[in-house]
Amino acid sequence: MSKDEQKLSIFWGKFPVGTLERVPGGRGLLGFTYDSSWLDSGGPAVSLSLPLSLEMHDPLISSNFFENFLPEGSAFGIFHLLKHLPPGDAFSFLAIYGRECAGALSVLPFGESFEELKEDYRDVTDMVISQLERPAKERKNLIAVTNSKVSLAGAQNKLPVLLEGNRLLVPTDESFAPTTHIIKVPSIVLPDLQYNEAFCVELARAVGLSAPKTELMKFGGIDVLAVERYDRIVRDGAVYRLHQEDFCQALGLFSQQKYEQQQGPGFSACSGVVGQCLNAKAAKENFAKSAIFNFILGNGDAHGKNFSILYGWAPKLGEHGKGFGLAPFYDIISTLLYSEMGVDATMAMSYGKTFDPTNFNLANFRLLAKDLGIEADRFKALAEEITESVNKNAPNIATEHSLRFPSVGIYDKIISLIKSQIDILHKTLNGMK
Repeated sequence: MSKDEQKLSIFWGKFPVGTLERVPGGRGLLGFTYDSSWLDSGGPAVSLSLPLSLEMHDPLISSNFFENFLPEGSAFGIFHLLKHLPPGDAFSFLAIYGRECAGALSVLPFGESFEELKEDYRDVTDMVISQLERPAKERKNLIAVTNSKVSLAGAQNKLPVLLEGNRLLVPTDESFAPTTHIIKVPSIVLPDLQYNEAFCVELARAVGLSAPKTELMKFGGIDVLAVERYDRIVRDGAVYRLHQEDFCQALGLFSQQKYEQQQGPGFSACSGVVGQCLNAKAAKENFAKSAIFNFILGNGDAHGKNFSILYGWAPKLGEHGKGFGLAPFYDIISTLLYSEMGVDATMAMSYGKTFDPTNFNLANFRLLAKDLGIEADRFKALAEEITESVNKNAPNIATEHSLRFPSVGIYDKIISLIKSQIDILHKTLNGMK
């Protein structure tokens, strides 16, 4: 294998950013180096963990950043079996599936450019419907079964698509085409997960948190969740990529470190990232509101990969503003809803000194405020604001969803759960002078 075959070209939109290469003797580690042309252009760093430099970055940090673009767990294994790749080979995976990832970065064989690539799509609606018509345990991974050259982090069965009405389109094999939505099929482990997420995200938007637009759509008689990508923007009929990175990437962490109890980030580390946002004070308060909101929902999946920053530099659009802000909140669910099934109810990050959402007290509240970098009195005011808004909006949203989906039985349960969590929070706040 030639030296060039050990390298991949990284692009931001259609602009070359740098080179990713296997490190000789590095046991699978990858080194990232910025192109001098990108440095000369004044373009920003692709990550807080990969600052602008002419030198190759630390292979461990480089590997962690790019590995975070990949599917996780069994989903990752499926693709390696499909393409006969060695387990854990992120380089080979990105060479095949890295053209359409999260954010604005794309991966191409070394030396290639986007000048000759078209933005073509193919329709995979019937393939998706065929899978949804199967018994739940027989449904295959949608990216694999549609043979789509796209990559998306996480272990859930989902597919990035261009949504045109009720048709699902994916980029053709040699296309540079971006997608606009993520289609999530029902979980075979957690019943009614798509309804759970649709409710929680709508409630987030109702209480003033930024969150993606979602829609429950029927394919093959099954309700699937369509999530609008916040890292894509449509202007004059064209779709453009916006750059983002999750907090694990920003902090140089491996994807399996996404939970605090797995050496991942807690609120203090995340607050350090949020504090670098444009309008940092507002960003910190929004992040604090999300922490309270996730507590009220019992969302134990609010880990380091489910928070991101969104960059404001899109060269295709001629927007050259530097800096980044807190991305919309996503993958919002109530995991506590499934505790009676034996699902681990602990939170992804420690709330003070506890990971148990039902065991929260004033000491934990004050520690949490400190970790978030917010004065306790101000944090109390934000918590009261979110609590009041949840109480106002949750019952109405639950009623609307239950009327639309009368066979779904989670809505009374989730309202009861929310009331219990708010009671815990009220007892805590009442203890403050």
